[in-house]
Amino acid sequence: MKVINNKAKTSSVDRIFTIMRGLLILSPFVALGYLTVDSARAGGVADWQTIIGSNPNNTVMFIVAMMNPFIAYLLGFVKDHLNMGDYDYGMLNLILMVVAEVMLQNFIYALGIAFLTYKCSKVYQAPIKGCLKRKIGNHLFRDISGSIVVLALAGLCMFAMLRLG
Repeated sequence: MKVINNKAKTSSVDRIFTIMRGLLILSPFVALGYLTVDSARAGGVADWQTIIGSNPNNTVMFIVAMMNPFIAYLLGFVKDHLNMGDYDYGMLNLILMVVAEVMLQNFIYALGIAFLTYKCSKVYQAPIKGCLKRKIGNHLFRDISGSIVVLALAGLCMFAMLRLG
């Protein structure tokens, strides 16, 4: 595939990447703020370590929120690979990140990354359908290793969320 160098086309995708990375990086701070407000509303004034340790739901929520900066970090690699012309790497990792966000029940982030995937497929003219087929014999697991780690942790968090109710 040819590399897209048109700045007008890629600037909108770059803006969406930046917005999504910023939102994903802020999620642990939003979670801590929520936990602090929830504790204050319940009448207890405790530090955040006590708040997280006192309730398993709070612990899982905080772990889920702490995974989002790692996903933002991986989005940086995806953006770099897309700009270099490695569209299969980018599209496969974006799809796996959408799956991970759905497993974590972060539907707003899942929709954001799904929209980003759609925009990337249109701007870079990278069909999603053939990405896996082209990558099967060409270092597939090396290219999606970061997303596999995220999926494994998302699976653990999903299991914990399902067990807690």
